[in-house]
Amino acid sequence: MSFYLDIGYAQLNKQGEELCGDTVEIVQTPDSSIIVLADGLGSGVKANILSRITAKTAATMLKMGGDIEDVIETMIATLPVCKVRNLAYSTFSILQVFRDGRAYLAEFDNPPAYWGYNDSLLHLKKSARLVGGKIIEEAHFKMGEGYWLALVSDGVLHAGLGGIWNLGWGGDRIGSYIKTLVSHRYEAGEIAGKVTAQCNKFYYHKPGDDASVVISRIRKVRKLTVLIGPPRNPDDDAAAVKKLMQAPGVKVVCGGTTGQMVGRILNRKVTVNLHLESDTVPPTGSITGIDLVTEGAVTLYHARQYIKEGFKNLEGVRNGAGRLAKALLKADEIHFIVGTAVNPALYSPDFPVAYAFKHQTVTDIAEILQHAGKKVTVEQL
Repeated sequence: MSFYLDIGYAQLNKQGEELCGDTVEIVQTPDSSIIVLADGLGSGVKANILSRITAKTAATMLKMGGDIEDVIETMIATLPVCKVRNLAYSTFSILQVFRDGRAYLAEFDNPPAYWGYNDSLLHLKKSARLVGGKIIEEAHFKMGEGYWLALVSDGVLHAGLGGIWNLGWGGDRIGSYIKTLVSHRYEAGEIAGKVTAQCNKFYYHKPGDDASVVISRIRKVRKLTVLIGPPRNPDDDAAAVKKLMQAPGVKVVCGGTTGQMVGRILNRKVTVNLHLESDTVPPTGSITGIDLVTEGAVTLYHARQYIKEGFKNLEGVRNGAGRLAKALLKADEIHFIVGTAVNPALYSPDFPVAYAFKHQTVTDIAEILQHAGKKVTVEQL
């Protein structure tokens, strides 16, 4: 599939609980992405353990090549049942999206998934099947660019129960809210975060249940290239700039010396934004043909801190580090071109130690982004 499956999720813990009773597990195989949302009965530690076992078992079996039917049968056979309420100790939803766009959804006692195309909700045709004495709802369908699917736990449906909404937020209202967010072109993680934030409001910031939202949407692959620092050999400056300019997608330059090098080789003016964007992060600049120009070590340090937290702390942030973090989080394939020329300023006794290890900061950023499922490459010159 020449498109990217953007996956993001957000969760709320029940009031007073340190652990969420829902678990989201995401794994990648050579030919598919697998998402499992499990909801443990009750809340707290016990629910967390039960949902975690459920999600990890299902995801691991599928990743190891297990047949989906065998996985579901195993889950049904091993999940204990509460004798008092006759309810399974963990419910689950499984979504598997293959690289060619084929998709499979299985639901066991979880709220129905929402399926849509751009800002429209679609009807997902499902069939019921008896597995181990339990009813599983299944759907086989195709996904392409613009299609999305949302999984929610029942804590989302119940938001506002007995308060703002007498019977809870409800399926129709949730579906309408999600499609509105999709129409505003938010990232998957942003959409999930906004849905759980709305849940929290409906619960008057005292959630009566764990609530989880997982958003999966298909879009074109986004590529980004970052040039950080001049090459060790000045003779390679032109080659480094050429690599940046020929790279597809978004182009970023980090570092004052790097910006001057790019401007000199391209014969383009380098300007600095004199408007104070932050007391701690140096100002950004601009070069025609470059999407973002920032300072180097200090900006990278603060960008790493932002990236660790994801989109939730970036709303309204306009400084260079925040803009760099947003660009990296929005990209799917990221290539760092790291020049290894020595910058004497980094070794000045007046330069804060936390900012001095620029190359380690780049390594840390790359690892965080890879853990988030992005394809990251680092090239040194």
